[in-house]
Amino acid sequence: MSPKSRSVLDTVSDTIEKKEFVRSTIITVIFSLVFLILGVAFWYWSTPDVIDTSPVNWLLETNSFLVPVIETLLMVGFFIALITTIINSKLYFSEIRAGWLEIIFTLILATAISWAMFDSNVGIATLVISIGFVVYLFMLQD
Repeated sequence: MSPKSRSVLDTVSDTIEKKEFVRSTIITVIFSLVFLILGVAFWYWSTPDVIDTSPVNWLLETNSFLVPVIETLLMVGFFIALITTIINSKLYFSEIRAGWLEIIFTLILATAISWAMFDSNVGIATLVISIGFVVYLFMLQD
């Protein structure tokens, strides 16, 4: 194979890799925003002024444990989508895998948002499940 054709193949491969990165980044950012917006909606619907006419009131009447579970899952989904975005972006731009600093900062951020929006129980549940996801990612590396 001549050197010219090899560089053309490298360029095509780089173009495909860039398209895949952009596509996956757009998808994970959209998922992050959707989970965060749904979390904010649940937070707003839980305020005393709005709760009587909101879906949260119906869920509380159906099963009082359902609302905290949904809130926790929304915040864990936000964490998973955000950490996936950060890990992929760091790997793409610097060709170095994300370190513990990025992962711990994102974990603290998601837990703090969850704790501030809802309550300590949802914040702790978000922290525990998110740590479980981080351990799962760590085990995948080997």
